[in-house]
Amino acid sequence: MAKDKLEELIEESEEALEKGEDLSSIEAEHHHKVKEGPKKEKLEEKIKEKKFEKEEKKDKQDNRDNQEIEEKKKKETKEEKPPLDTHAKKIKAGKAKIRSKKYQEAKAPIDAAKKYEIEEAIGLVKKTSYTSFDGNIEVHIRILGKSGKPEQVRGLLQYPHATGEKIKAVILTDKIIEEILKTGKATADIYLTTPALMSKVAKLAKILGPKGKMPNPKAGTITADPEKTMKNMSAGQVEYKTDDTGNIHQVIGKVSGKIEDLEENYKRLISVLPIDKIVSISLCATMGPAVKVSNK
Repeated sequence: MAKDKLEELIEESEEALEKGEDLSSIEAEHHHKVKEGPKKEKLEEKIKEKKFEKEEKKDKQDNRDNQEIEEKKKKETKEEKPPLDTHAKKIKAGKAKIRSKKYQEAKAPIDAAKKYEIEEAIGLVKKTSYTSFDGNIEVHIRILGKSGKPEQVRGLLQYPHATGEKIKAVILTDKIIEEILKTGKATADIYLTTPALMSKVAKLAKILGPKGKMPNPKAGTITADPEKTMKNMSAGQVEYKTDDTGNIHQVIGKVSGKIEDLEENYKRLISVLPIDKIVSISLCATMGPAVKVSNK
């Protein structure tokens, strides 16, 4: 049988096998019928080998196609992926702040779950301060409304004892207003003004407002006698106010101060705040662990 005839026979036989047909009808159409026995078995083996080769070739091509599709998808995903926000990643990781050995030793005598009476709390703060200089004693108070939202509280108060904190207060004049508008800088801690000058002071709202330094009648910084208010501040009068989260941060004295004086300053601050809206109070030194204080 010629080579091309054999190839034709193999192809036709392959198709017949796939359809489940008998090979005898195909073999009879060629120049001679393939005899039964070893020759027929050999022919069938060749047909099966060729079929296997075709299927193997098809599988390899399918694998190559699938691989190309996967690589294309990976490339597209990589291109579409937004840049990594490194700051957000740091926050998500939630790494605990590592405290110094001095801080850990200072914190040891404090029961973190306990709320101390003010006298005992002040004693602990003085004891656990670990600065080489005479640091401040700070009080941090959180105030929330009934809805759970931060409460806005602001005003001026006169402590019975000096806190040792120096506050720079400035009375606004036409010249100072123009200077702040020109430079955009507000270096004083508190700005005072009169009601008559408020139309001009209003121009400073975008500069002083975000810094929490805008004169306010509730805070007592808009007054008919700003010179007297400044004198009182020099004698120890301070401004108190909540920040955006409802927290008040105040210095009530020095670590070296007498416990009695510090306690009286603390009680004076508490007396001007809405006690029923206070959710937490803590004391700490400039460098030292916090001590929770009972507000009952």
